[in-house]
Parts: sequence; structure tokens; C-alpha cells
Amino acid sequence: MGRVTGRERTALGPPPASVAGFPAYSVDEGTDLFRAHGRGLGPWWFGNDGTGRFDLRTPRGTCYFALDPLSALRERLGPVLGGSQAVPESLLEESVVSRLRLSAARDVANTQDRGAAVFGVTRELESTVPYAVPQAWARAFDEAGFGGVRYGPRFTPGDSSALALFDAEGAADWPVDPDPVPAQQVPGAPAALPNPRRSDLTVVRPPRTRAVREGS
Repeated sequence: MGRVTGRERTALGPPPASVAGFPAYSVDEGTDLFRAHGRGLGPWWFGNDGTGRFDLRTPRGTCYFALDPLSALRERLGPVLGGSQAVPESLLEESVVSRLRLSAARDVANTQDRGAAVFGVTRELESTVPYAVPQAWARAFDEAGFGGVRYGPRFTPGDSSALALFDAEGAADWPVDPDPVPAQQVPGAPAALPNPRRSDLTVVRPPRTRAVREGS
């Protein structure tokens, strides 16, 4: 087994003692935010169960968006999409993309600004797993008064941005999109793998086992 070099180790560490002066990005009332979510579920959900990259701890929560609809959808489907260009049809059928706006402007920590490197940020913040270190950064930004984080979406290469917004945990009673777009209608959406029909399935009987005679 070859020796692991310094370049093969994760360079991203925990946040510094202070993030004062960290680059900021303004999200105003005119900024379109795109959120992919389950059909029938509200889009404004600030979660903190630890399954999100920048999840906070109770009583705070994080809601995830992208600045374009396809990136929002890919972030929702990413763990299933992986290296494939198709996902189960049922997953697309149950997903929609809402276009939303904030009622009040807020500044978020801009990790896509080159000045973020001065504070120790690397691109690993956008892709490293598990999420313990990114969540520590999220707490530092929240405690410093930032309203969220701007970062590069993990499952969408290229010039795209995602936002993790902070607020009180749970559902927020904010204006919603009256007509969210079905996932399959989002331009560039992954292809759908048809749901298998019963006639497509082959039933295989379990192998018979020999009964062991008592006393044998």
C-alpha cells in the first residue's frame, strides 16, 4: 500500500476563532431562490437533523436553495443520481422546484469569494464528507451574524451557486410559489428510469431445504 502524501489528506480544518471580516454576499428581495422539495410539502423548512451540509443545532435550522432550478434539482437528486444520467421515475414524479424570494434582504458568508481562502476555506467545504466540519463552519457563520452561506453545489459542476439560509428551526410561514415546476419539466433534468411493471419482474422461488430427521 502506497504512502498517503500531504496532498491526499483533507486540507480543510475547523473555522478560526473569529470569522469577522469574512466576505459577504447580499441576498435581497429580488433574488430568485430555487428550492427542490417533495410534492405536497412546503418549501420553507429549516432543518437541523444533521443530514444537511450546513445544518445548525436546535433551536436554529437551515434551508437549502440554488440560484438556478437545475442546480436545485440536482442537489436533491444527487445521492441517487451519482455518476448516472437517469434516476427512478418515481423520484422525479414526487419532486417539484419552487421559485421563492425573501421578504427581507440578508448577508450570507460567501465561500465562493477568493477572500475566503484567508480564513482557511478550501473547495473541500463544498464536497467533504462527513459533514462535521462544514457544520462547524455553519455555526461560526451563524454566531457571527451571517444569514447563511453561499457555496458551490456539490452535484453541479460549473458556474453555479447554492445557498444555505439560517433561521429558526422548523417550517417558516413565508410566501410560497403558487405553481411549482414538476421536476421532469425542469430544463436539463435527468432522464427518468421507468418504474418496473409487475409483468417485468421474475419471481424466483426460494430453494427447498431438506428436513433434518430427528436422531440423524
